Amino acid sequence: MPTTRRFAYRLLTGLMLSAACHQGAAVAGDARTHAGITPRYIVYYNSDATPLSAIRDSDYTHVIISFVRVLSDDAGKLAIEPPKHMEGQWDSVPGLQTAGKQVLISFGGGLANAKEYTALIGREPRVAELLAHWIRDRGLDGIDIDFEASEMFHQSRDPGVGDGRQFLIDLTRALRQQLPAPRYALSHAPEAPYLNRHWHAGPYIDIMSAVGDSVDWMIVQYYNNGAYDDPFSKITAEGVSSTSYPRLADAAGPLRWPSSKLLIGKPIYQADAKSGHLSPDEVIDQIVKPMLTNYGANFGGLAGWQYSDLTDDHRAWNGRIGRALLQADR
Repeated sequence: MPTTRRFAYRLLTGLMLSAACHQGAAVAGDARTHAGITPRYIVYYNSDATPLSAIRDSDYTHVIISFVRVLSDDAGKLAIEPPKHMEGQWDSVPGLQTAGKQVLISFGGGLANAKEYTALIGREPRVAELLAHWIRDRGLDGIDIDFEASEMFHQSRDPGVGDGRQFLIDLTRALRQQLPAPRYALSHAPEAPYLNRHWHAGPYIDIMSAVGDSVDWMIVQYYNNGAYDDPFSKITAEGVSSTSYPRLADAAGPLRWPSSKLLIGKPIYQADAKSGHLSPDEVIDQIVKPMLTNYGANFGGLAGWQYSDLTDDHRAWNGRIGRALLQADR
């Protein structure tokens, strides 16, 4: 019976954790430094319809809990707003980590708006300090940035709307200082148009050019954006093809981002997004198989939005899609 990459992943992490136990609890956290093992198989946890603990025995290598926000009151005092669906579930995090998974928190999300982000501009070190303390207090393995306040990327912004490019550059630098590698993972999850020079000059190209060395991986959201939903798009109008996975990973492309740090993000269930959903068979045939053929172990991985076990699509992601992605015998 062939040894799978999934088994090797868990075995490696288990051995690292076991060895760390002999060196004290302070070192145990440092053992979970497997951000670079590829391909990654990531799922976002955004609802308590299924308990977090259910992910323990799945094939996912990383779990990203969504979302944490930092809000400023009228007096300018900053405060953390944690995800409500995690109430009573934080005790499940160590079990996932023992099973070999990294557990991150996602900052921002689709409900975070330009007004609340603009209130944080110029205070990025303090925001990072608050988030880092909160992350360490919960024993998490890092942070994902999901910034969707598109108007902050516009080349011509309305009065009172801050510069999203510089905010994310400054925040990423501050977070990496507070959450050093390799103990903590730091990722970004931009929408695909943000990587197109024809869309407001491609803000995320500028961001990654400035701080990409501090970012462990990037999940491109190939959904909710019509023509941009295809990771292999060949549409040339308005530069859509420039956001395809092959073009983003092209050493001669505008981003020049390594494939080992580039993930394809897709909605798991049709109702999880307005567009971009693929059936489990399509995910395997149109994404997993060709990516493994073309990139092998240098494929950065696949990320699903969002975890549940209530539908056939969710159960397929929780099972056979992961096995197809993480198999060792290609």
